Amino acid sequence: MITTNQIEQLVEMPEVFERAEDRERREWAENSGDYAFGVLRFLQGRRQNEISLAEVLTTQTYMRSTQREKDALRFVAAQSEQRHLVSDEDRRRLIERDSFLIKFVAGEHLGHQDWVTELQAIPAGVARAQAVDAAMFQTTYRAPILFRGIWGR
Repeated sequence: MITTNQIEQLVEMPEVFERAEDRERREWAENSGDYAFGVLRFLQGRRQNEISLAEVLTTQTYMRSTQREKDALRFVAAQSEQRHLVSDEDRRRLIERDSFLIKFVAGEHLGHQDWVTELQAIPAGVARAQAVDAAMFQTTYRAPILFRGIWGR
């Protein structure tokens, strides 16, 4: 037997359905995945493996990031795939790029103009990704701008 109170509860609870694709896009935007992806790709450089979550947590970039930026880095890194064991060379490359990024933010340009160009291209890459998203989907999701210290915004 259904009471009046139970019927009211059923009526008051609207069901909200979100397609898996929309949920993924929304979560990606809310976590500013495009910016975090750009930073992680810079740190990855020419390594065979994507940077794992465990590796991200050891970087100076992560340690010096705001809480929101840390959340974004963890969100994107958690989706990475380790196809091969991480080599000593992979670790060395990560340390080298991480150190460069920290010095770059501090205003210490130590050569590597191609790395500077890579870093400065991240916001344009994010804008392109967001434009593609807007052109392909009816619903777009707003992403906060993170890592402003890197490109001086």
